[in-house]
Amino acid sequence: MTQLHYRLITLAISLGYSLHSYAEAPLPSSVLKDNTETFEIACPDNPQQTTIDMNDCMSTKRDAAKSVEEKYLNTARQRISAKQDNQTLNAFEAENNAWDILINTASHATGVEWQGGTIRGVKATDREIALIELRIHNQWQNWLRYEDSTPPVLPEPLFHNVE
Repeated sequence: MTQLHYRLITLAISLGYSLHSYAEAPLPSSVLKDNTETFEIACPDNPQQTTIDMNDCMSTKRDAAKSVEEKYLNTARQRISAKQDNQTLNAFEAENNAWDILINTASHATGVEWQGGTIRGVKATDREIALIELRIHNQWQNWLRYEDSTPPVLPEPLFHNVE
């Protein structure tokens, strides 16, 4: 294949990921214990026997992680907005833009590493999910908890990836 074909395939895959990621998914099941909430990132009823099954599973898992991400980001945004501090809100939004760029760039790089292989989409999406989970926890640490004994705004997010 020519370089142009690889670029077109990459673009098509990226657009597919981007369009699919806007699908609204319910929050995954979770267990709340000792001020932590462990979310189960899974794709039940998916046999994962074909590449198509595996890609569908990873999309389901990504949607679940993104629904948790939305919950935590919206809560942080509301907390900052309530203070009516535009400088902090602008910094928070700039941070979110940087996270979006990092996640997209890193996922794309993993896709490039695996180009030509049928596992490419699975590997790229797996990396995307790992970075989304890191983002959620990092932003919880920085925007949704306190340095004293005050309970956090939301419980600490943890993730259990079900294979």
